[in-house]
Amino acid sequence: MRRLFLIALLAAPPAQAVEVRTPEACNAAIAADPEAAREAAAVWQRMGGGVPARLCEAAALAALGAHGTAARLLTSLATNPNRAVSPGLRAVILADGARQWLEAGRADLARAALAEADKITVPDADRRILAARAAAAEEDWPAAEGELRAAIAERPDDALAHALLAATLRNAGDPAAALAEAERAGALEPDLPEALFETGAALAETGETARAAQVWLKLIAAHPESSLAAAARSNLQRLH
Repeated sequence: MRRLFLIALLAAPPAQAVEVRTPEACNAAIAADPEAAREAAAVWQRMGGGVPARLCEAAALAALGAHGTAARLLTSLATNPNRAVSPGLRAVILADGARQWLEAGRADLARAALAEADKITVPDADRRILAARAAAAEEDWPAAEGELRAAIAERPDDALAHALLAATLRNAGDPAAALAEAERAGALEPDLPEALFETGAALAETGETARAAQVWLKLIAAHPESSLAAAARSNLQRLH
């Protein structure tokens, strides 16, 4: 039987190597097999793929969960003066690097990367929201609030920004203001998990535990597999 198994292995055709030469092909390869995409990106880089190949490699690393490695690659790429990269693209790469640093649990390095990006271009709402997340990860609530209010000034109908501002205000000790922001987020996007969670959290902190439980049960029913649903379940247990 072992001999037959070895013969079958030898007779099987070799796996086809993935070839990546464009960002579109990179995205498709990552969706199919991130490890194969990473190897293909390395080949592309050796063949002169330049910045697009490095960005492909970073995206594959991120898909594999190697967020710290992806972040180092991106920030190194963006800060390398020898790379022919436009200022706008450098800022975008730094923001992507900051996102990966945040995923890796290094909010300090995320904030440093965003500070470099801000020296290059004026931050848009998305970058401000990312900066707010990084500040919140270090419990710098005033900085998080400032970034979110600036993002909302640019994009007043951004439900996520309102929900994150609710979380910031709640953690800063103002549950009443947090509830108002959470309810604004819910009015804009009723099923947004962050809006539901923060509405429940603010209600609980203002003493309206019955309403908080109702909102958290709605969150759990709508998004049962989400991390916020798990947090809502824990909070419900503490209410009883």
